[in-house]
Amino acid sequence: MILIIKIYAVIYEFFHYYFKLNLPGLGFLYRRLTKDSYFNVKGKKLFFNHNVADNYGMLINGNFNEKETHYFLDNVFENTLINNFHFVDIGGNIGEFVLDYSDHKNVKHLTVFEPQPQQIIGIKKTIIKNNFENTTLIEKPVSNEVKEVNFNFNITNSTASGIIESSNTGTKLWSTTLDEAFRNNLDHTFVLLIDIEGQELNAIKGSEVLINRSLPLIIFEYNHITKLYFKIEDIQNQLGTNYTIYRLNKKGRLDLKFNNIWNLVALPQNESFKYLESLIDN
Repeated sequence: MILIIKIYAVIYEFFHYYFKLNLPGLGFLYRRLTKDSYFNVKGKKLFFNHNVADNYGMLINGNFNEKETHYFLDNVFENTLINNFHFVDIGGNIGEFVLDYSDHKNVKHLTVFEPQPQQIIGIKKTIIKNNFENTTLIEKPVSNEVKEVNFNFNITNSTASGIIESSNTGTKLWSTTLDEAFRNNLDHTFVLLIDIEGQELNAIKGSEVLINRSLPLIIFEYNHITKLYFKIEDIQNQLGTNYTIYRLNKKGRLDLKFNNIWNLVALPQNESFKYLESLIDN
C-alpha cells in the first residue's frame, strides 16, 4: 500500500504543481495506513500519525507540500546578516514547517501554534525525534482577542478545521493573540506564517502591537477558502502604509499578478528585510 501511495503522490504532485489541480483519492489511499511511523523528509524524521493520514500529501516521498513557500523561506533565512530570526508558524498542522526550520542555523527560535490534538501529537513527536531544542508549541488557536471561541474539528478534512462564528456547533477553546504570546519579545526579528482557514485577518488584528513595534515579514494564506472571509484590501488596510502585499508565485518569488494565488506576502518597510526586494519580479 505504501508503494501505491508513493506512486500516486508523485502523480498528485505533478498536477498540483503544474496545473493547480488537486486530484481526488490521495487522502483515501492514505487512510488505508493504520500504523504510525516516521517519514524521511530532507534528512529528518517527520512523525506520521495515521489518525490524520490525509494531511501528509507529498511528504510520504520526502517532498514538501508547499514548495514555493519553502523556496521563499529558504531565501529569507539564508540572509547572512541576520542570524536571530524568530519564525512563527500559526496553524502548524502536522509540522511540515517545524521540521524544515526548527534547526535552521539562522532561526534563533521557532514558535508553532496548533490546537488540534492529533496534530499536536505529531508535532511533539517530530520535535522529540529530531532533538529540536529551540521550538515552542502553543496548543491554542490564534485570533484577534484572548477569548472563548468555537473551534470546528473537521473530521473528514482536518486541514479545514478552524474557528467558526456559529455558537451552536464546534468545541469551545480559549484563543490567544500574538500580542499576548510575544509581549516580552517585541525586539525579535519576526517572520510570521499564517494558515488558519479564514482567520488570517483576525490573527493580524490581534498582532497590532507586535506589527507596529517589530514590522515582521508576514506570509498568509489567500485562496478559495480564505477569500470567503476577507479581501486583500482588508489586510492592507489593517497593516497600513508600512506594508506592500505581493503574490508568492510557484517559483518562491514575489510579484503583483494576483491570479492563481495560494499565499500572499506582506513585505514591510523594514531595513532588516530590504534584501528581499531582489525576489520581486516585474
